[in-house]
Amino acid sequence: MDDVARALEIAASLGVEGIRAEALPGGNQNHVVRVRSVDDDIVVRFARAPERSGDPFDVEAWCLRATARSGVRTSDLVARGRLEGLSYLVASYVPGEPAAPEDLQGWEAIGEFTSALRGISTRDAPDALFSRFGRDLDAAWEQHLVYNLASLEPDDPLISLGVYPRSRRCELRDVVVSVSTRKLPQGVIHGDAAHRNLLRDGGIYTVIDWGAASVGPVMWGDLERIFRWHRLGDKESPVSDAAWECVLEGAGLSRTEAEPVVRDLAAVHALDVVRWAIDIRPDRLDEIVADSRDVLAAMIFTPERSRS
Repeated sequence: MDDVARALEIAASLGVEGIRAEALPGGNQNHVVRVRSVDDDIVVRFARAPERSGDPFDVEAWCLRATARSGVRTSDLVARGRLEGLSYLVASYVPGEPAAPEDLQGWEAIGEFTSALRGISTRDAPDALFSRFGRDLDAAWEQHLVYNLASLEPDDPLISLGVYPRSRRCELRDVVVSVSTRKLPQGVIHGDAAHRNLLRDGGIYTVIDWGAASVGPVMWGDLERIFRWHRLGDKESPVSDAAWECVLEGAGLSRTEAEPVVRDLAAVHALDVVRWAIDIRPDRLDEIVADSRDVLAAMIFTPERSRS
């Protein structure tokens, strides 16, 4: 059964007799199909890979409900369930087109959106949203940093993998310590706050796709990823200098306030994700090592930072 036929089957199980259905672009992990009837206009999502079919979409469903309560514009949750063992999520269709990379007003809206996430409580969030360090967000963040600091030992396997040279180990320890001294509020992070996940309908912007949501330094985690795209010239998520300025304006920050924080957070992420790959995804290790090496070169091992 193809993805459109399966989406129609899911819709029918919910009482929506689709008279028109079309696959939508942009779903890397899930099939995304718009289904329309006389009374309904919905988007049905389910996993592309059979091994992901057990994913119950708990995090995405919770994020849709939580952000709606907070006033952030996103799609409405219609249903989450299973059909013949296949997990699915159904949301309302949001009119509009993905914002263009050069849409500066859209980037400002993303900055405003990441800042607004600070108002979301995680009290009733599913366990899948949280890291391995538990539901206490402040304690989990502290343990995350303690783990990454303790891992920067002389025999760190990241050195032999070429993620960073041994001569820079103490410098990276200083970065992790610097992050630990910052009082960063913890909360929900969208995880993929890119132009392609922002729909524009006239002057109205709506954020979609919560598949990468997690917890961490709220707004800072999203800003760090956007800055990474900017500094590394990411082709899938291009962020110009003007776009980055607009993101910061929307978040109510200046470059001098934001960039020291996001540079250090990017370094911690670059180290941590390699350790994750070693333990969980060795099939992706080479790719992640190369990416992390680039991040550290762009964020930490720079002439201007060495002079500061």
